[in-house]
Amino acid sequence: GNDAVDLHYNNCMHIKAEGNRDGTLFVTSTYLVFEYEDANGLYEGEQMAIDELKKKIESDEDDRDNAANDMHYERMIQHYKKLAALRPKSMRWNISEISHIYLRRYRLRDSSIELFFIPSGGDATGGPGLSSAMTSVLLDFGSGNEGNLLRDEAANAIMSRSPTSTVKQWPDKSAQFLHEHLRNITIGWVKGRVSNFDYLLALNCLSGRSFNDLCQYPVFPWVLSNYKSDEIPNLNDKANYRDLTKPMGALNPDRLKEFLERFRTFDDPMIPPFMYGSHYSTSAGVVLHFLVRLHPFASLHRQLQGGHFDVADRLFSSVSRTWDMCTGQSASEVKELTPEWYCNPTFLRNINKFKLGTSQDGQTLGDVELPPWAKGSPEKFVEVLRCALESEICTSMLPGWIDLIFGRKQQGPEAVESNNVFFYLTYYGSCDVASIEDEDMRIATELQIAHFGQCPMQLFWRPHVQKLPRKSPRRRLSLSEMLGVFDLENLRQNSNINRQLPFESAPISHWVHLYAPPPGPHAPLISVRFVFPDRCIAIDALGIYHFFRWAWKADSEQGDESQSRSYDLFSDKGYFVAQRELPHFRSVPRLRFSRPKPENWKKKSDVAVVAISKCLYATRSLLVVSDGDGKGGLCFQFVDPSKCTIQGEVHVSSAHSSRISAIHMDPIGTAAGVGGAGGEVAIVGSSDGTASLWRFISSPACNLPLRPRLRFGGHGGKNIGAVAVNSSLNLCATVSAFRCCIFNITNGTMLRSITPPNNVSDATGIKDRTILSETRFADSNAICITSSGFVVLVCESKYWSKDKSFQRIIVTLQLFTLEGEHIGSKALESWRGIPGKISSTYDGRAVMVCSGRGVSFHLVSAIKPLYFIDEWQIGGDEDDIISAHDIDFGPSPSRPVVAATGLSSGALRIHALKNISEWSEENKKSSVTEAVGNVIGSVKGTGSKVVGLVKGTGSRVFGLGKEIGRETIGDVATRGVSGFLGGLGLGKMNPER
Repeated sequence: GNDAVDLHYNNCMHIKAEGNRDGTLFVTSTYLVFEYEDANGLYEGEQMAIDELKKKIESDEDDRDNAANDMHYERMIQHYKKLAALRPKSMRWNISEISHIYLRRYRLRDSSIELFFIPSGGDATGGPGLSSAMTSVLLDFGSGNEGNLLRDEAANAIMSRSPTSTVKQWPDKSAQFLHEHLRNITIGWVKGRVSNFDYLLALNCLSGRSFNDLCQYPVFPWVLSNYKSDEIPNLNDKANYRDLTKPMGALNPDRLKEFLERFRTFDDPMIPPFMYGSHYSTSAGVVLHFLVRLHPFASLHRQLQGGHFDVADRLFSSVSRTWDMCTGQSASEVKELTPEWYCNPTFLRNINKFKLGTSQDGQTLGDVELPPWAKGSPEKFVEVLRCALESEICTSMLPGWIDLIFGRKQQGPEAVESNNVFFYLTYYGSCDVASIEDEDMRIATELQIAHFGQCPMQLFWRPHVQKLPRKSPRRRLSLSEMLGVFDLENLRQNSNINRQLPFESAPISHWVHLYAPPPGPHAPLISVRFVFPDRCIAIDALGIYHFFRWAWKADSEQGDESQSRSYDLFSDKGYFVAQRELPHFRSVPRLRFSRPKPENWKKKSDVAVVAISKCLYATRSLLVVSDGDGKGGLCFQFVDPSKCTIQGEVHVSSAHSSRISAIHMDPIGTAAGVGGAGGEVAIVGSSDGTASLWRFISSPACNLPLRPRLRFGGHGGKNIGAVAVNSSLNLCATVSAFRCCIFNITNGTMLRSITPPNNVSDATGIKDRTILSETRFADSNAICITSSGFVVLVCESKYWSKDKSFQRIIVTLQLFTLEGEHIGSKALESWRGIPGKISSTYDGRAVMVCSGRGVSFHLVSAIKPLYFIDEWQIGGDEDDIISAHDIDFGPSPSRPVVAATGLSSGALRIHALKNISEWSEENKKSSVTEAVGNVIGSVKGTGSKVVGLVKGTGSRVFGLGKEIGRETIGDVATRGVSGFLGGLGLGKMNPER
């Protein structure tokens, strides 16, 4: 840009997993610019590898070896030169995109900062650009006390220029910052709002661990101990778990005796005694060892081994063998794990086809050998480990492990009592590196620190608290916990008989059906969004807005009973008060463009194309993105849900060369619950075969983009029928009839192309080889990228005989990994039709499929792919099947208490989830009951009891519920509250719209 440089810092280092580069940091009012000083573009490790080989050549007296080394040296130089030529000479980051700023340590020096960014979505000029190609940046400001001071000065300068919504660890308030954030995240974990996996990641982050620094890579525990059995271990049996209250070195009593003997007899005036000479987290021994099959770790591993992979017998080749080594007699193996063991199966596959050599027993190394119970599937293995990590048994032991790694047992007398003492250079404060004036001595000390590993910053000085059990009344359940998706034993045994399900088992008192005003027929509600504590907005297929208000009227007599039945999903007693808002307006609020009303709504092209934001913008408005003119234009509208009006509108003509066919939005920054400037990223698909990525930032100025930040192709001009974006993974996907393309939303790179599976006979049940078939991706907006790293798609398979006497169409759900591995499929019943939308739970463990007769819930699993786990049935008869078109949860997608779905009949159904009574009490000041008056209170003695009589009947009994609902409506209407639970006060509206 044209900004003047306000500050600059020489002798800085940009630290990345691939390697470190020196340079100068320039700070302007809007950008951070890092100019690299090394003219050759080599990373620190690459230069060290070249220097070591050169020394070896100079010291080698054998002419034959010298000639071979010369050739190897030249090849290495050429290889690194080619790599360096592709690296940028400078980097630029937008300060307004910073979401978090943390103070960091580098080799036990307080001289670094780490910056995290919201998804950039390419460049503001509409190109990928190298300026914003990172999610986080780790910068070091040099050695000595001067480095500490420069770090603090730079941190203050960057924080003062960053947005107010940025999470900032100010140097002079660092201790207070850590205390507040640690308290908040711990309370969230204790109350069940944060999963075990996310909590461990948060502790790693707050303690200074970083994915950019291999010497301080995040550390996770071994959880399971059973890697031998043929069947998946019983996760309800404590015998299958590792004792998390002990460090890895203390799990074997015989080996522990040797460690303790060394600790007692060790006598060195310069080095304090220690039990373990190795560490549970080191760059070479743990990170590069486990991740050797992935880039950039493979190249880093070869740098350490002189350009080659290590001996095959020393490489990571077997999970069971590694566990035996870490718990056996080896004095050097006390490894813990990395986060990839619980979220990324790719590190277990040799997807890059590296030649890893042959072991002494003749085995050629390729993929990692998994336990027998994994059946050769890395996805199954990682899934079982993740379920074990989230289990009640692991949760009860996890505070003990946190005490060892991050807490009171990390150092001091309690570390000795817990057999948890490591080499002194792994602890912060054991050596004041900044005060070492001798440069050679300082470098040698830092290399020792990097070699031995580093303990995280100590976060706790008291015993860590326990997490509330799932049956506690104070525990807030996630939707996944309500669905039981982590209960592997029940899922394996297909045991849904005696288990409550949040939708299928719900009593009729837990939902309300808001019918569309007569006369009909009505356009389907295709997009639904909760907003504020008591409002819901919907848009129908004709582009008309509908506004609703709702509240949950809790039964005041349920207190003691709800405590005694805390694990009952339906312990909340009460009923809904809801109405369709019909304010006075001169014109019907609607989208700028929509198709003419068709005879029916069978064709996707007849339905309006629209997406509603999940965050509020200026003047507390929602952003609605829609097809602008049917010719490639795009329209942005700000809608005020409280006033039921459109506040503003912007039309961007010719965003594409043909009509917009699909839109999907996902929140970023503060709107996504992380930090930084809140907003949304939107992926827009077109029938011209291209897609575009747009980014919207919620700010008082309400500046809207007039051009996309990225454009995607890959479909050969074929119509794009569905799109999806996941900001947490920095990925988006576009789908045409025979191809699904996955892109990186930072630089626009196509990462993967997925085609429909060739054989879906297992799912459809048609195995006659004389039957011809064709499978394509369905013409539907239904696609989902889950946060757990899977893609769920809808396929349409057509079967016919050669003489055309047999014809059949079967719709299936297909589950893929982000690497394109096909995991499994699920055939849908014919009456469901083609799903209109697929959404994911917050943790990506399940998906909700909106289709005929309601919403079905399916497990995202490699063990039981797309297994049916629950259903929100809407009802309808054979001739008039009511379909669900969209679903939304409120007030939070991670811990919802209410759900809403838009129906093909133009009605809205709202459903109560666990803890809605508690949440409603906390937010009753803004509830709808104040708007409709105290008369609603008189309903309690009649309507709620009538509905309560059918508790336990279940949502399947739609006919009975409908009759009871009508009785309730009539009862309430006689008391002057028209519209309660049904076709509300209709006012005057053009029925033809």
